[in-house]
Amino acid sequence: MTRVDMRRQTKGVTLLEVMATMAVMLLGIAAAMTVVTQTTRSNRRTLTANQAELIAERTLENIRARGCALSPPCGNLVGLDGTREIFYQTAGGELLTAKPTGTTIARQYEVALDLDGTPLASSFENPTTGLGVPAVTRNLADGKPGNVVNVRVSVSWEEPGRTGRQVYVLQTRMAP
Repeated sequence: MTRVDMRRQTKGVTLLEVMATMAVMLLGIAAAMTVVTQTTRSNRRTLTANQAELIAERTLENIRARGCALSPPCGNLVGLDGTREIFYQTAGGELLTAKPTGTTIARQYEVALDLDGTPLASSFENPTTGLGVPAVTRNLADGKPGNVVNVRVSVSWEEPGRTGRQVYVLQTRMAP
């Protein structure tokens, strides 16, 4: 064999081919890392919203467990209107009323309560305008006259990378 034939038979990879292959691989890795990062953020937001939902459900169930006094209608709940509480949810799922110390990481949630039991002249619940069906002041299921109380629980938190507070709201009506 001659030298010319040996050169043609030898197959190697040039430096340019290696660099092009590395560039394509780096682009692929960068795209995969972007997908993982976005998925992680989305999962964290979903987890935070689920935790807020659980806090709202627990708060609403605690209010429902108190019941609704007959006279004045739900008068035992009036003191809850406009109240706000701060809770801290740890990564382990523990719900705290005080900010944790040390290395414990916890997200802060604010729980606000709004109870509307009497018709407001400026609302859809105004009985004189005929708006708000069914009316807050109406005969209850047992035929007795009474009031229905709107109970609204709002849970809010700050989400890193987003402006303003995020809010989850649950609402129900209670009657004596």
